[in-house]
Amino acid sequence: MNIIGLGKTGCDIAEKFEKYKQFSVFLIDHDIEGQNCYSAPNFERPEDYENKFPTVPFIVEDELTLLLSSDSLLALSSLKILEQYKDLSLNIIYVKPDTKFLNTVLTAVNKVVYNVFQELTRSAKIKSMYIVELRKVAEIVGKVALVERQTKIYETIAYAYYMKNMFDNIQPIFDKIIDSPSTYCIKTLGVMDLDSGEEKLFYPLDEVREKRYNYYISKKELNDDVELPEHIEEQVNNKFQENLKISYAIYESTLEHSSVFVEIKSPYIQN
Repeated sequence: MNIIGLGKTGCDIAEKFEKYKQFSVFLIDHDIEGQNCYSAPNFERPEDYENKFPTVPFIVEDELTLLLSSDSLLALSSLKILEQYKDLSLNIIYVKPDTKFLNTVLTAVNKVVYNVFQELTRSAKIKSMYIVELRKVAEIVGKVALVERQTKIYETIAYAYYMKNMFDNIQPIFDKIIDSPSTYCIKTLGVMDLDSGEEKLFYPLDEVREKRYNYYISKKELNDDVELPEHIEEQVNNKFQENLKISYAIYESTLEHSSVFVEIKSPYIQN
């Protein structure tokens, strides 16, 4: 799995994937140096980022996720970059910027890039688009010192996406997984409290049509908690709603504590 971080926000989050050996990480930003980094040119006109952006020198041969936000004009180069890798399986992690802090140009950039990526995803040119709001992730992180806050938020995003990909590639202890239509391609991630069932999502998707709960349960709880199977079944059954498909899987955690990760899907364009 390959990650390309585009722009400062995209690069800062992409760097958090470097500790996971399953990911190869590449970074594109202005004035950046180092291995697997490309220092992008500065253009005076916004349209030149789309029309004149050069070929990036990264050799990528399997599934690729582009991670970006539209808080930088570099977002306009994203389609040109993806065109290089159009024969690969492509995913997007789109970090929606807080539009209150964008100037007029970047507000327009955000609107265009956000909508174009959703249209490309719904037309199957992009496999999945994961939408993230940093404010929502901050609510999951909770209260931390100011100097650690941004790092914790970015690490939470990277960890959730890493776990999602791990669950897709390992065998669960038990599962009731349904086949998901390819049209359920606009997505977000999140977590759920194992005890209360409270969900906290990275983005409040509209018109949700499917939820998948990945229970990552400690070995001790799997072996000792005789109430756990009924608790999970009851918790999942309480999640069913009209026009909403539910699936879940249970995995043995390598950690001492248990967690529940959520993947939310919709076939519809988001505001």
